[in-house]
Amino acid sequence: MMEMAALYPVYLKLEGQGCLVVGGGSVAQRKIGGLLECGAAVTVVSPELTPELKKAAARGDFCYNERRFQAGDLQGKSLVIAATDDSGLNARIAQICRKRGIPVNVVDNPGLSAFFVPSVIRRGPLCISVSTGGGSPMLARRIREDLERQFGPAFEEIAALLGEMRRRIQERLPDGDERRQCWDEIVTPELMALLKAGKTEIARKQVEMACTSLLSE
Repeated sequence: MMEMAALYPVYLKLEGQGCLVVGGGSVAQRKIGGLLECGAAVTVVSPELTPELKKAAARGDFCYNERRFQAGDLQGKSLVIAATDDSGLNARIAQICRKRGIPVNVVDNPGLSAFFVPSVIRRGPLCISVSTGGGSPMLARRIREDLERQFGPAFEEIAALLGEMRRRIQERLPDGDERRQCWDEIVTPELMALLKAGKTEIARKQVEMACTSLLSE
């Protein structure tokens, strides 16, 4: 059996980008939610929707076409997810997408997919993703659940604070080696231990003090 080549992990900027989801079941619902969270302009094509998706469509969260897929639905789309229970239709969608150079994910069929949707943890600007290349979504889910316990809500505030500090450090220290040394003195094992213990306030003060001291030198 030939092994699949290693995947190249990336994070896509989908804000305002046209994305198509074909299907209206529970799996499609999860995929649609993830795309909307990223600010994508989502179009959904399906004869039926889950009750939750019906409510979302009524709110105008996405553009809904109540019918079966048509090739013209791919026009202007940057990304496609085929999430129907019709394997033949999913394969057809994947084939057309490949010909048009549109990245496509076929739910539960890694062989037809150009990309995989990882299991994700979000803590504000911090995003941690886990993927098994479509081989074992359940393993990815278990690892994600373990990481969720390690990286709690405390990381959200500190990730945002470090993002602000980064701009100041870049202005103050143009040399890359100096910046790396600076970060080594800010993001320490002690800081990580505080965050994992949920001691957000102490961690925040430690970051602020370290940045002030380093930037005043």
